[in-house]
Amino acid sequence: MTNAQERKAQERQARRRRIQEAARTVFAERGYGGASIELIARAAQLSVGAIYLYFRSKEDLYVSLIEDALTVFDVEMGQVREHTEVGKRLHDTWAILVRWAERDAEGPRILRLLAQPAVRPQLSDEVVAAVSSGIARIQDHIGACVADGIHANLYRQVNAREIADLAWSVLLGSLDAAEMYSNLTMQADGLQARSDRALLLIENALAPAVGNALRAVA
Repeated sequence: MTNAQERKAQERQARRRRIQEAARTVFAERGYGGASIELIARAAQLSVGAIYLYFRSKEDLYVSLIEDALTVFDVEMGQVREHTEVGKRLHDTWAILVRWAERDAEGPRILRLLAQPAVRPQLSDEVVAAVSSGIARIQDHIGACVADGIHANLYRQVNAREIADLAWSVLLGSLDAAEMYSNLTMQADGLQARSDRALLLIENALAPAVGNALRAVA
């Protein structure tokens, strides 16, 4: 790549980041429903047409905001496996996701948006690939924590990837339940307590004693 090409790529990336930062502010202030490409363009000091050069739709831009979080998760979860004792790795990896969900309300909402069938045509292939790759890396880290526990004889022999898929689904369900109770102003435990109980159930199911009991019943 020539210097001119490198500069052009860097400028494009910088403008894309500029749009995302403006969008983050607008979404935080107005919510997804109250935000518009026009408002985001104004915040970024760009034309509406310039926004559409980088993002296919408001949905595309909204979903792209989760890319940074997924990249940070990848780094932090890798550090957990490097520096944390085996028995705490699954817990600490899970805690990274829960802290994020408590800190950034829009993040879990973006994940829920991805579950809607009609949203896919609104997303660019670039954003879909980035988010899909990021979620897959999170699941890989969760699965690796389970596999580490199996090798250390802390967990029974299971399919680590299936447990990772289950844990991810349980986390999303906990996020949905927490928001539902909040929207209905129903009294309920907070996300931290709810998700901690869910993880405890998963860890208890992984215990070698459970595997022995299941074999005895069979």
